[in-house]
Amino acid sequence: MSAAPIIEAGGITRHYAVKRGLMKPAATLKAVDGVDFTLVPGKTLAVVGESGSGKSTLARVITMIEPPTGGALSIDGIDIVQATTADQKKHLRRTVQMVFQDPFGSLNPRKKVGSILEEPVIINTTQSKAERGKRAREMMAKVGLRPEHYDR
Repeated sequence: MSAAPIIEAGGITRHYAVKRGLMKPAATLKAVDGVDFTLVPGKTLAVVGESGSGKSTLARVITMIEPPTGGALSIDGIDIVQATTADQKKHLRRTVQMVFQDPFGSLNPRKKVGSILEEPVIINTTQSKAERGKRAREMMAKVGLRPEHYDR
């Protein structure tokens, strides 16, 4: 029996109106046009493409930073377009978060590794400081960082 999908996308589009001048009608920029995929637990989805091909726009749609122009997108069985309650939206935003490619733009060099890893846990849970520290160290071990990196 296969696991239920974490994310299902069908025909996802994200289009923008682009002004072309005072007297000309707006053009449509098709940043994402008809993307389909299914992501199940234990699997990784790689989105590969040239610069300007819509990878970041797709990520912005999946993380609910921008709404899709069309198509269907569900996360944990919840249709993100139809999600109306604050609890549904909060659950979805906790489930899917963006990880930026540029560590220099994403990480504050004045903060310690442990503090950076604990921040989303502080925001999204009620775990104690000890529990947060334990969880941060577990995450570090999963990616090959040694315990001494926690305070760097």
